[in-house]
Amino acid sequence: MRLKHLELVNFRNYDRAGFDLQEIGNLIIAPNGAGKTNLLEAMAYCGMGRSIRFHRDEELCKEDKDHFRVKGDFCQDDGLELSIQLAWQEGRKLAKINDIPVRQLSKLYECVKIIYCAPDDMNLVGGSPRYRRQFFDLAISQIYPPYISILRNYMHIVEQRNNLLKKDYQPLEKNSWDRKFIQAMLEVLEYRRKFLNLLNREFAGKYLAISEQVNLIRLDYVCQMAGAYPEQEEDILACLAELEPRERKYQRSLIGAHLDDYEFKLDGRNLKTFGSQGQKRITVLVLKLIQAALTERITGIKPIMLFDDVFAELDKLHSKKIRDFVDYRYQVFVASPREDVSREWGELTRLNILDRQA
Repeated sequence: MRLKHLELVNFRNYDRAGFDLQEIGNLIIAPNGAGKTNLLEAMAYCGMGRSIRFHRDEELCKEDKDHFRVKGDFCQDDGLELSIQLAWQEGRKLAKINDIPVRQLSKLYECVKIIYCAPDDMNLVGGSPRYRRQFFDLAISQIYPPYISILRNYMHIVEQRNNLLKKDYQPLEKNSWDRKFIQAMLEVLEYRRKFLNLLNREFAGKYLAISEQVNLIRLDYVCQMAGAYPEQEEDILACLAELEPRERKYQRSLIGAHLDDYEFKLDGRNLKTFGSQGQKRITVLVLKLIQAALTERITGIKPIMLFDDVFAELDKLHSKKIRDFVDYRYQVFVASPREDVSREWGELTRLNILDRQA
């Protein structure tokens, strides 16, 4: 798919701006603080209905404004036009697809596929488990939109179960919530495991052209129990019974998909501990390329790729390998403060953002 035109009103540092975008993408060269990341964030917002940097909607408003609007006009791979409009005002988010109001953000995930790459992606290796869960939940939702509702239902049950643990309860009441918790968790885990298996098969595949060590990368799922969750509901129920005294003490669920983590391995060793900075950067960039390939293969929609100053800490050889690998198969937007980036992405037309702000 392709983003043809983007309109911003009171979004971040943009007062009112419109951008006509090229079919293969654009190059955005501007100083730090000029609004490069804000522009890419607005593009991603059209496909996710949320900040790719996990900021609250009110934080996306231009200073001293109480509302914002983002509108993207897309051309789908089959040639059909698609309009996405999102607005935030009076504490409410409003979304329209082709001028028809929609209530569920999963509708956006079904239509628009965007892969955002940024220096902060290094946190996927070295950051908190919460950061990794957020990324993988978002990636799974783009490929399998029903996952959004399944995850939301699970988190609602976790909240209700935690409320139960804070008060006196009857055994039958707890048993009922335990079973709901287990059933919802198993649904979440099924999607996560399926996605993880796909990723690991891809790491072992065609990405050697970027780095010879890619085939040594593996992602493991780390649950809050020793080993792995039992497959049978009754066995997990027994685990919860053993945990009951501690859960009553701490008044919250002590195991579950909302606490689990992902671990990158390089040749069997923890990448976070034993990997170099270069190996970590290459790993997360290859992960994003795999995400793009899986999105296209499973959904039939070519994603739009956003590269936000990710080549600053990458050597020229690997920068060129990534550019050659992408080879404009997808629409690409590359943002950087460095002029030399234009040598690798010479086919991209520059997009001037400096005269589009208030």
